[in-house]
Amino acid sequence: MTALFRLVPVIAAVAAPLCAQMAPVPGGSFTMGIDGGEQNQAPAHAVSISPFHIDKTEVTFLQYDSCVRLGACTPAHYDDGACVIWTQQGFRNVRVPPALRNGRYPVVCVTWYQAQGFCQAHGKRLPTEAQWEYAALAGHSAQYSWGNESPSASRCPQPPANRPEKTASFTPNPWGLYDMTGNVWEWTADHYDPDYYTVSPQSDPQGAEVGQYRVIRGGGWYSTASQLKIKNRHWFEPNFGEVSVGFRCAR
Repeated sequence: MTALFRLVPVIAAVAAPLCAQMAPVPGGSFTMGIDGGEQNQAPAHAVSISPFHIDKTEVTFLQYDSCVRLGACTPAHYDDGACVIWTQQGFRNVRVPPALRNGRYPVVCVTWYQAQGFCQAHGKRLPTEAQWEYAALAGHSAQYSWGNESPSASRCPQPPANRPEKTASFTPNPWGLYDMTGNVWEWTADHYDPDYYTVSPQSDPQGAEVGQYRVIRGGGWYSTASQLKIKNRHWFEPNFGEVSVGFRCAR
């Protein structure tokens, strides 16, 4: 997969919160989903979103580790064998290299419950899937947060880098939000239901009431171009951490 990440079963963890800057997101309506794409992205439907705030950047290692040190969060799974990476042989345990455990690198290897717990410790919550898509589009209808141009190393992490970049390393979208395309996938509040769009309410949808998985959005540092599209819906097991999955909070 990548030389930076050692595929080994391991021991004990470290993690990170301070205070992330938030951007106000104006209320409005948009077309959520898309027809003609993956089945779980259809049908395209009108959704109205109330005003809210969302973190300008993904939560960093430093921010999350601060929360751990205060005793309000549990450590991210960087060393304890509970974080995974996808390889051609399936999921494998991974250890995150020390070089990516500092400063503005996005925290990864956190479960959905840990992400939600961090947000709650700061008087926030995870954004809904609808809020995430609305904020990523920022009033436009482009495929990616920067527009319709194909992903490139000047817009988000691309092979052969095989690693995330520090948050805010690339140009933000029109609403001042960084890394809504690429860097790391982001947990949302919603249960995953591939057919949810067929029954979604028009105003402030909250996602399916039940489901085995939680929705992740935005694509990560080893995602394909199609996975990086704003409309792309993906999911992950909420009890596990993954080396390309992080989060940002909303309020």
